[in-house]
Amino acid sequence: MLMSMKWIQGWDRKQRHLLPEEVESYVTAENPVRFIDAFVEGLDLRALGFGFPKEDEQGRGRPAYRPGDLLKLYLYGYLYQIRSSRRLESECVRNLEVIWLLGKLQPDFKTIADFRKDNAGAFKQVVREFTRLCRQLELFGGELLAIDGTKIKAQNAPGKNWSQTKLKKEVERMERRLNEYLSALDQADEEFRPRGTLSAEQLQEKIQRLRERQTQAQQKLQDLQSSGQSQKSATDADSRSMRGAGAHVVGYNVQGVVDAKHHLLAVVEATNSVVDQGQLAPMAQAAKTELELERATVVADGAYYTHQDIKACQDMGLEAHLPEVDYSPSKRAGLYTKSDFRYEAARNVYRCPAGQELKLRRSMNVEGAKIFNYDNPTACASCILKAKCTRSAYRTLSRWEHEEYLERMARQVAATPQKLAQRKSLIEHCWGTLKWLLPGGFLVRGLKKVGAEVSLAHFAYNLKRALAVLGMSKLLAALRRKNLPETPNPGSSVCRTRELHRWPQPMPCPA
Repeated sequence: MLMSMKWIQGWDRKQRHLLPEEVESYVTAENPVRFIDAFVEGLDLRALGFGFPKEDEQGRGRPAYRPGDLLKLYLYGYLYQIRSSRRLESECVRNLEVIWLLGKLQPDFKTIADFRKDNAGAFKQVVREFTRLCRQLELFGGELLAIDGTKIKAQNAPGKNWSQTKLKKEVERMERRLNEYLSALDQADEEFRPRGTLSAEQLQEKIQRLRERQTQAQQKLQDLQSSGQSQKSATDADSRSMRGAGAHVVGYNVQGVVDAKHHLLAVVEATNSVVDQGQLAPMAQAAKTELELERATVVADGAYYTHQDIKACQDMGLEAHLPEVDYSPSKRAGLYTKSDFRYEAARNVYRCPAGQELKLRRSMNVEGAKIFNYDNPTACASCILKAKCTRSAYRTLSRWEHEEYLERMARQVAATPQKLAQRKSLIEHCWGTLKWLLPGGFLVRGLKKVGAEVSLAHFAYNLKRALAVLGMSKLLAALRRKNLPETPNPGSSVCRTRELHRWPQPMPCPA
């Protein structure tokens, strides 16, 4: 005989009160949704650029949703990888945290999607407000910044992206195929046609289709050449084909600046630049402005190495630390490189490995930069080290007019190599988390709307970091220390407490 056992029993589904009677009991005190609610309630959304619907003086039409409620929904959604407007619509019905956050409001997916589309530029201002809060809590060190980029997929298939090189290859491939069909057509004979070969009619059909495709490809190539653009994407016009992690991806190059103290992202920008060159100075300037820095050290990889950007960073008080990138053909040939020559600033000459002087010979402008050339043909003619130095008649060295900026950076990198070594540990895990928050790439199209998704993911990442470092209680305490208006206005946190119990219609809030 089996002994009766006691089991943990669930509640009867037919009982009257399955959920708590108070909505306030739906979430715990340490739930991040409480911070999102308090944070948004303290924002002046109109000043941040969010659109507010015009009120009908005669009271006609259905009332609109508060921008603050929809902003809370998006901040919550991106914190938990819920980005689709249809998924957010379903969360308003079944998710107790969202029911608590919105007071059981249930906007439809079109309203949710339009809010992100219409306020794409304002989400960045929300991130800036949170950055200011983190600065007040001293979560940013402002001493060492790491800059890097990552490629994230856009809503554009690879087959719907064309470059001039790709179109030229496609036209050439179709031309070869067309010649094969024409040759086969000339040899076609219905009476002695081997089994499995195409008939003349079938070849004519294939030739016609191929010519139509060739005409389309040539037209695309002409349009691309006339527009002056290197690429064209059919679905998302702003997306570009670029090399990602080991493969090409049609998407966006997302640039970020992370602070070394607690690995918080200071700035994140979506660009459609296919390379990182030229992004160092703009991102450094944006981080300097965002964190209100006077001086700091900026580290990046060799993909950012440009003379102008290094000079611009030093001029703005930011010391750039980048590995030296040597594109010299002498290095590839196993000859002496420029680093083997010593520059003597007092005499404006270069001292070669054999001890001879290379003097200033001429200057020229290359793409707007002034370049000086140094050589010594007489010494090179009889030099015993010439075979290790050059394959030409004599060795020539070039010097940028602001070369001292590069030499200054090289000295600092040599003095503190550990800073450059920190770059990967600072930025790479940030990209791992950001891509986890944006699974499958971007959902929207266009650089401006993609920027809104980047800002929402930026906020979610920094909130996760701040909660991990400080905890919920300290973050909420920092919000409470902010000055609040003496008289609650409609939409304030005081009125919001009353609105949490408005079902189905909100209670009127006194002016």
